[in-house]
Amino acid sequence: MIIGPNKSKNFFDNLKDEQIQQCGIDLRVWKIFKLEGEGVIDFSNEKRKLPNYIEIFNSEKDEFVRLENGVYIVKIADYIKIPNNIAAFTFPRSSLLRMGATLYSAVHDPGYEGRPEYLLQVFNPITIHKYARIAQIVFFECKDVSSVYNGIYKGK
Repeated sequence: MIIGPNKSKNFFDNLKDEQIQQCGIDLRVWKIFKLEGEGVIDFSNEKRKLPNYIEIFNSEKDEFVRLENGVYIVKIADYIKIPNNIAAFTFPRSSLLRMGATLYSAVHDPGYEGRPEYLLQVFNPITIHKYARIAQIVFFECKDVSSVYNGIYKGK
C-alpha cells in the first residue's frame, strides 16, 4: 500500500506546500552533472568506480540551465530519511515526460537517508530552472525486511 503524503512528508525537512502531492512528494533539482570517463561495476563492489561528475548547474547560484540531448546526473535538493520499514520508488513528473526527457532511478531501501541522485535522459532540449520539481517519490510499507541500507551513498 502507498503511504500517503500526510505521513511521508515527515521523512523530509523543509518541504514546500507545492511539493506535497496526492500520493507522494515532489522532489526538487539541486545540482546537475555531465558524466566524464568510464564507470566500473562488479559483483562485490570491490572494483566499483563512478565516472567523473562535472557540475554544470547548481540551484544555489544558477537561475537555469539549458540541456541538450544527452545523459546527466541530477542531485536532489531534498534530504530524505526513510524509516526502517519503508521503501520508496521515484518517478519522473509527467511534465518532464511531455517535454521529451525522463528520469531513471533505483529502489530507495529501508534506512536510506541522503539526497538521492537520478539519471536524467534528455531526448529534446529542455531548460530547467532552480529548484524545479522534477520527480515524485512514493513510499511503501515493507514487511519482512532483512536489513536496512548502510551503503556508501548513505547520508550523501
